[in-house]
Amino acid sequence: MRISTDIIKRKSTLLALIALTLFVAGYAPIFEILGKVWLESDEYAHALLVLPIIGYMVWTQRAALVDNPVRFSSIGLLILAVSTPLFMFALLTQVRTVIALSMLMTVIGTIIYLAGVGAVKVLFTPLILLAMLIPVPEQLYIQLTFPLQLKVSQISEVVIRLLGVPIFREGNVMTIPQKTFEVVEACSGLRSMIALLTLSVIMGYFILRRPVSKMVLVAASVPTAILVNIIRVVSMILLFHFFKLDLTEGTLHTVMGLAIFTIALLILFLLQKALELWETRSNLS
Repeated sequence: MRISTDIIKRKSTLLALIALTLFVAGYAPIFEILGKVWLESDEYAHALLVLPIIGYMVWTQRAALVDNPVRFSSIGLLILAVSTPLFMFALLTQVRTVIALSMLMTVIGTIIYLAGVGAVKVLFTPLILLAMLIPVPEQLYIQLTFPLQLKVSQISEVVIRLLGVPIFREGNVMTIPQKTFEVVEACSGLRSMIALLTLSVIMGYFILRRPVSKMVLVAASVPTAILVNIIRVVSMILLFHFFKLDLTEGTLHTVMGLAIFTIALLILFLLQKALELWETRSNLS
């Protein structure tokens, strides 16, 4: 029985290596496309840091995948039957999001076929992180960004008026007596939201134990991104109004962005600590 189990493990490992080799060879074009996006895009600059983390997550779960008996599933073949022609179609149309989604479907289909549906549950978080690295289509990105720009502008206007500064807003453009400010895409919060969502998933995976705690942390990253960008806009206008300090461009603008993102990280860190404390007290009670 021991010999039989070892043979099964060796066969499963060999099949996994063959599948990985075929996958890398077949999906080489999407690696080139995604690599270019990740290197050139501010929204997905964190991808090069996340990929090794995904690899580490998978590596730490290798025992759970190898020790379990291999259960070939026809569901995986069905997914592969859809993802393969979808990939060919996407290559012809050069729709990078569809190309990346077909790659993700192939990964999931291969995992299910070789290791069973249960393996997807084991690798759920790495797969989610991989999906989050797929670039959002440009049209969808614009549709998401503009409402956020307006919302940040509206709330910032209210805060500035409460502080006694005269301001006039038209859409996402705000004017004070000395200068006009525009809430551009970078100040909408979507860019920060993408990074904070990814970070919250990673923090929840490694630090928190309960699914509820993890979901709370992930959900909190959305309002956190919006909040810190409101702080950013309000701070820039107030600093110019009272001190004539222009933070809309140059080195100071970059430093301001880093400081605001640090505040967002601090908020997530404090929330994560609070959730840890709640989990500890719940276990003791």
